[in-house]
Amino acid sequence: MDFYTLDYIVSHQSLDSTRRVVAVIVLLVVALAFSALYLRNRAQTRWRDAGIGLLVLSLVLLGIQTEQYFRVSHQYSQSQMLVHFVEGIATDHNVNVEDVLVSSRSLQDGMIVRFNEEDYTVHLNDDNNSYTLERTHIINHAVYVNGEH
Repeated sequence: MDFYTLDYIVSHQSLDSTRRVVAVIVLLVVALAFSALYLRNRAQTRWRDAGIGLLVLSLVLLGIQTEQYFRVSHQYSQSQMLVHFVEGIATDHNVNVEDVLVSSRSLQDGMIVRFNEEDYTVHLNDDNNSYTLERTHIINHAVYVNGEH
């Protein structure tokens, strides 16, 4: 079973969005290069065709990026709520925040929290403002922290 520390969750929040932003920037730079080549040699239609193809590809990727932005934005807000949740668990149970492990990278009902060598199932209320912990036992005792197998 995979568990994650707070440091891992915080460090991986921005990594995926950074990769997508870099990809879009690279595509825009390449599109500008094709545009410059086309404007310099208007007689050659191959640069125009390549530029139009790249423009269509960029628009498709921009649409995908927009959809992913909304999904990532939701995941980021869930991750931020998870950060506050982990800090709250550490405070309420007098443990270090580094000793609290969670089985999900976003706050969700039914995830497992591990601290003090014990596992708990999290039950959230409807608006995620309060929770109850129920002692639980996991079947597979092979625990992997931060995805390291």
